[in-house]
Amino acid sequence: MQWENEAVSPTENMKHAPETGTENYGLAANSQGFTFAATLDWRRLESIQAIRVRQSVVTKPTTVLRQGQNATAFYSLLDGWGLRYRMLSDGRRQILSFLLPGDPVTLSALSPRPLAYSVQLLSEAVVSEFDVEAMKKHMRENDELSASANACYERELAMADEHMTNLGRRSAKERIAHLMLEFDALLHWRGAVHDGHIFMPLRQRHLADALGLTTIHVNRTLRALRDEELMDLRGGILRILDREKLMTLAGFDGAYLSAGTVAG
Repeated sequence: MQWENEAVSPTENMKHAPETGTENYGLAANSQGFTFAATLDWRRLESIQAIRVRQSVVTKPTTVLRQGQNATAFYSLLDGWGLRYRMLSDGRRQILSFLLPGDPVTLSALSPRPLAYSVQLLSEAVVSEFDVEAMKKHMRENDELSASANACYERELAMADEHMTNLGRRSAKERIAHLMLEFDALLHWRGAVHDGHIFMPLRQRHLADALGLTTIHVNRTLRALRDEELMDLRGGILRILDREKLMTLAGFDGAYLSAGTVAG
């Protein structure tokens, strides 16, 4: 199954953005687009800035890295959302994880192995591109940055474990509630929640492909959660209406999101 506006070439839908624009992208920009670089001092952040190749704006959903390829660039997400996914031979898609503002698009680009997944950026994303070899050299020469990247790996592994539990043991209502609370926790930490509203450019098909549900089941479950006044996701805006009850329903404990945290 193909989905609309998928791009074969990452450059077709990416427009060059001014180098002076990073200050407009909130917390993520303060660490040059890396959540794992947030604890670094300004000198080290400037050294990361120096190896950036370009900054681009994605104008519609764009696949920037494909499963089975060797990454030729290292991307970090300054603003916007993305996703990692795998395609089955019959065209079905499994979304493995979502990318939020400030995330490295793929730490696996630092590995010599071919990518085990593809990466798609959703519309209105701002991404920085770095030379892979320069980034590897930077990691080798900077113990603090290397430790922070390893911590980011650990958090991704902890989140993958939680995602497996979601798929294997939680009900549809629990799965959706848990994922929404995860988004809420991560975006609160990054200062991206405004007046209790979270901008979320996801469609019901994204949630379905991530949580092992049909779009019809997702629609019914979202409506049930809204009717119970626990959360409301409409028009690309998420509102948590009763956090305590939603956390109880989902069995949500956000401690796993702190896995590998490096003290500042």
